[in-house]
Amino acid sequence: MQTEVENARETQIELVRKFGGATTDAILDPSCQFYQDPTIEGLIGYRLIQNYAVVFGDPVCSKNDLEALTSSFENYCTMNNLQTLYVIASPSFCKNVLTKYGYSIFIEIGEVPYLDPRENPFDHTGTKGSLIRRKVRHATKDGVTVEEYTSFDPELEAEIEKVGEAWLKKRQGPQIHISNVRLFEDKFGKRWFYAKHHDKVVGILLINQLQARSGWLMNRLMITPEAPHGTPELLVISALDKLREEDCPFVSFGMIPLRSIKELSGLNPITTKIARFGYLTAARIYKLDGLRSFWGKFEPKSEPALLAFKKMNLPTLKALLVALNASIA
Repeated sequence: MQTEVENARETQIELVRKFGGATTDAILDPSCQFYQDPTIEGLIGYRLIQNYAVVFGDPVCSKNDLEALTSSFENYCTMNNLQTLYVIASPSFCKNVLTKYGYSIFIEIGEVPYLDPRENPFDHTGTKGSLIRRKVRHATKDGVTVEEYTSFDPELEAEIEKVGEAWLKKRQGPQIHISNVRLFEDKFGKRWFYAKHHDKVVGILLINQLQARSGWLMNRLMITPEAPHGTPELLVISALDKLREEDCPFVSFGMIPLRSIKELSGLNPITTKIARFGYLTAARIYKLDGLRSFWGKFEPKSEPALLAFKKMNLPTLKALLVALNASIA
C-alpha cells in the first residue's frame, strides 16, 4: 500500500501534468515545496530560500482558478512572513493577476519557444531548414539510430543514466539551471527517446506531458562527448516525427534566456541601467546564449517569460540566484 506521502506526491505529479507548462521539471524537483488550497484544484511550486518563496511559473491550475489560488498563496506567505517573487511567469498572469497583489516590477529575461510538430522543421526552406537536414543526414549516415524507450528494461535505463552522467561531467565553468537531472523519477507523463551508435547509447531526449496544451515539453536533451555530429538534431526530429504521427499540435522547448533584457518596468532610470548591465554580465558569465543557438534552427514561435517582484534589492536577487542553482565554479 502507498503511504500518505506517496499518494500526495502522485496527486501533485498528476496536477503538474494536467496544468503545468515550461517550468514543469523545476516544480517537480525535490528542491521545490508545494502550496495547495484544499478548495482549489491545483498547486504552486516554490523554493524556500530563507524568508523568500521563489515561485516557478504561473500557478498550476485552470485559468479560472489563477486569481483564487494566487490570493490564497499570497495570504499564506503574509501570515508566515515570506517575501515572494516569480520566475518564468507569463505576461498575462503578471498583468491580470500579480499587479493586484503588489507586484510592480516586471523584467522580460527569457522566452518560451514552441512549435507545431505537424509543421516539420526538417522540411523548412532557407538556411536553417537546410542546416537541420545536413545535420540529421550526417548522423544517420554515420549509423546513429533513434528509438523510444517504452518497456521496462533496467539495463537500458542504466545505459541512459550513464548518458546523463557523462553530460553532467562535460559541463564545466559557471552554471545556472532551474532543475536537476532526474531521468526516471516521477515517470507518469514522461517519455524517453534515445540515440544509439554502434550499439551504445550516445544521446537521450526526455519529454514531459503538457495536458493543458495537448502537447509536450522537451526539457532534457543530453549527448555524450563521443556522439556523432548531428545526433542532437536527429533526436529532436525523430521525436517530432513520432508526435506528428500522433497529431500532437504543441511542443515547447522550455525557457530560453534572452541575450539582454527586452522589457523592464517598475524601476527608476538608474536602477534600470544597473539591472540591464547586471543581466548582460550574467549572460556572459553563464553563457546563456547556447540554448538559443541550438533551438533557433528549428524556427519556433515564442512566448515571453518574466521575472516578477514586489521590490528588488540585494537579498531578493540573492534568493533568486540560489533558487536558480547559480554557481561560479
